[in-house]
Amino acid sequence: MMIKQLIKYNSDGSYFAGFLQSLIDESGISGSVSQDEHYITLKLDGSQQKEAEVFDGLCAKYLPHSLFVEAIESKPLEFAITPSTFRSQSYEIAPCPKCLELLTNPASELYLDDNVVCDHYSNDGVSITDTATYTPHYTDQNTLLLVDSSKINELFYITQKEQEVLFSIEKPTIKVTIKDETLKELTGKNFINIKAPFSIKSSLVALNAKESEIGYVFFDDPQPFRVVVVQENVTIIEDKKGLSRSLQPLDQDEILNRFLNIKHEAVFSKSAIGAYLSTNEISFLIANELGTKKVLSLGAFDLQTSLKKMKADEKRSKLLENFASKRKDFAEFEAMDSQDIFAVVCKILELKEQSYEALSDKALEFRGNGGLKIDMFFDDKGFDYESFLGSVISFYLAGAETHYLAYSIYEAFGDMTISSLTQIQKKFHIDNFIMMGDMFANNVLYSRILSKFQMQKPYFSKAIALDK
Repeated sequence: MMIKQLIKYNSDGSYFAGFLQSLIDESGISGSVSQDEHYITLKLDGSQQKEAEVFDGLCAKYLPHSLFVEAIESKPLEFAITPSTFRSQSYEIAPCPKCLELLTNPASELYLDDNVVCDHYSNDGVSITDTATYTPHYTDQNTLLLVDSSKINELFYITQKEQEVLFSIEKPTIKVTIKDETLKELTGKNFINIKAPFSIKSSLVALNAKESEIGYVFFDDPQPFRVVVVQENVTIIEDKKGLSRSLQPLDQDEILNRFLNIKHEAVFSKSAIGAYLSTNEISFLIANELGTKKVLSLGAFDLQTSLKKMKADEKRSKLLENFASKRKDFAEFEAMDSQDIFAVVCKILELKEQSYEALSDKALEFRGNGGLKIDMFFDDKGFDYESFLGSVISFYLAGAETHYLAYSIYEAFGDMTISSLTQIQKKFHIDNFIMMGDMFANNVLYSRILSKFQMQKPYFSKAIALDK
């Protein structure tokens, strides 16, 4: 019987189809593989029982998992198969199972050879340079290389879905909760970015460390491919490897261009509203018959400007006085020359690091439901940063736990986003919503949008990174 499989594939990368072509050729089965914008189509002659069994065995052993595979539908095929000669470009994917077999099998001629090049997905094979430096010593912002996969549940709290993504052929970086107390003490963190071996060099480093009974090493990731898993959603936050779907040039503005590409992916043929929540900019966009533009933005933040406005207000000046009386480092806070609202909030909360990541990690420490009511308002000049800062300082002075306050801030960003989108919806009569920006790497924010805005079905791209 002829068999046709439609594989929903959320990338224009051709390596997965290339693996299939290579296994077709190796098994000797009559088959073909092709790829279009949304699907990989695999056709096989199931009547060739011996070859079909060989193909199935090869797939089980050598076909890697890809995080871009969404669904597979099988159906009978009545027409004859024209064998394909599919060719793939070369990509910066991890060594495939065949490469690892060659690299780690003592009987292999390429055993421990750092010159192994993957040409097992119908590609020409390109040597990938790994410039990372691996060390057992942790420094801030390092990524952990998981040396021994059998230890993963001892080291981290990690779901099965996260493990599937982590060990996919794309080998993304994901953030997980640390379980191992020794690792917590070593890093001084409760959460850390981790990655499975993703290159020949890192695979050899992992093999050597494992033989030395070292469970992990650290490195500075030169080409991040960051992914977040929230519930069953697998979302790409940042892609420096070019594995996600390529962006078409639809607008000169980078943010608007990404918005329009995701709109096309979502098959929103008419109008759409976008929320772009980035560590560099928060804005809201629309695309309709008149064009594409930003319709609302938080605007630039400057601490010195905000402090000046707060001191000119009777209630807020009193609040600053109370804050100053409690904090010995108030002069240091007051002298901050910062345009980074997240760094300023970290300073208020007395976090060791003053960065978006530090605030995000602190928010993840709270495991309850329902946060404090943080003020997030817009006035005729844009976002009211003074109300926001005043609200955070008030709860800090009231003794709110730091992780609870950080959690509440991310919930408030979610609520502000929902409120803004709802107002834009009413004004422009648009019912399609697109979510973008690297702030969605934070599970609190992402989950808030999913739970409180679920009736509007906000769209998170499955094929395109949410930020550059």
